[in-house]
Amino acid sequence: MGKQQVGEIRISKRVVRIGHEVYPLANISRVQSLRLVWGGRLATFYPLKGIAVALVMVGAVAGVAFGVLPELDVDAGFNLVEAAAQFAVAAAVVGGLRVAYLLVVLLYRLLFRRPRYALTIETAGTQFAALSGTDRDEIHRIKGEIVDAIEDPPEQERIVQVRGDLVMGDKVGRDKYEQSGAGSRMTVNG
Repeated sequence: MGKQQVGEIRISKRVVRIGHEVYPLANISRVQSLRLVWGGRLATFYPLKGIAVALVMVGAVAGVAFGVLPELDVDAGFNLVEAAAQFAVAAAVVGGLRVAYLLVVLLYRLLFRRPRYALTIETAGTQFAALSGTDRDEIHRIKGEIVDAIEDPPEQERIVQVRGDLVMGDKVGRDKYEQSGAGSRMTVNG
């Protein structure tokens, strides 16, 4: 059900057809447009945890290499202080690469990731995310069309053209999302 584009929605006197899904108008108890909130690994500020861990690890390695090892009186057969300094530099480089990667992920999520929205239809206690995408106005327009059809069913079948990047289904990537909490939000946990 994942990324199938929706070209049109057909609304008749008794049913709403969104792609291959059919919803009886008489059984629809609620139609909502919800904003998608990223949670878990997909949360916007999740990379900050990884950045903090990398900085602490590099700091610990550098502290041991430059603070503890010179004080030890160990005869290792080679220059232990120089080897520890080289190891600390290598750890700093690896940690720096990790921090740079996580900063790129964070900046992408802050600057480029567009908010996503979902149109949910609840029938007889079961909630379905019928459409999802980044075009909030299109989601609201379609919601209005469905609500108008529930209030006043059309005499003839009406075809509603769907614009934008709306896709069928209740998935974002591989992750299924469900409504939780109060308000008009859905959470995706990765």
